[in-house]
Amino acid sequence: MRIRRAGLEDLPGVARVLVDTWRATYQGVVPEAFLEELSYEGQADRWARRLRDPTWPGRLFVAEAGEVVGFAAFGPDRASGFPGYTAELWAIYVLPTWQRKGLGRALFHEGARLLQAEGYERMLVWVLKENSQGRGFYEHLGGVLLGEREIELGGAKLWEVAYGFDLGEQKW
Repeated sequence: MRIRRAGLEDLPGVARVLVDTWRATYQGVVPEAFLEELSYEGQADRWARRLRDPTWPGRLFVAEAGEVVGFAAFGPDRASGFPGYTAELWAIYVLPTWQRKGLGRALFHEGARLLQAEGYERMLVWVLKENSQGRGFYEHLGGVLLGEREIELGGAKLWEVAYGFDLGEQKW
């Protein structure tokens, strides 16, 4: 298994990981119609637009084991409202069959290490409140619960919680 920066050639795999993971993780939480509308092509196109945009501030990493089996995207905080948290883990997904093998931790570490090297001191991540597995992952890595907010996905009102990380502590 290898963690590396993603390129355009990785985007079909990134899209597959995102769609398959969302459908497995959020069944019964997010409206079915929202999950059905997710497509490999649509997600690959979204990520391609980002990677081709020279002003996109993100960093995209993939975990590969013969194929892309996970990914993570990091960048500046997107206006969370938590002072001092200037970086954000925007997304992290690992195919269900590859979870609990250390890939999520490795992706998290790689992105956090890069952000720290770029001068960021604190990072946060938002996760759906009902995603107990995701919340457990962040808590295990030492995330501190910062707060919550209501969002809308597919016409449904849901709650997200934010976890904060001090990039200098490196508990993960």
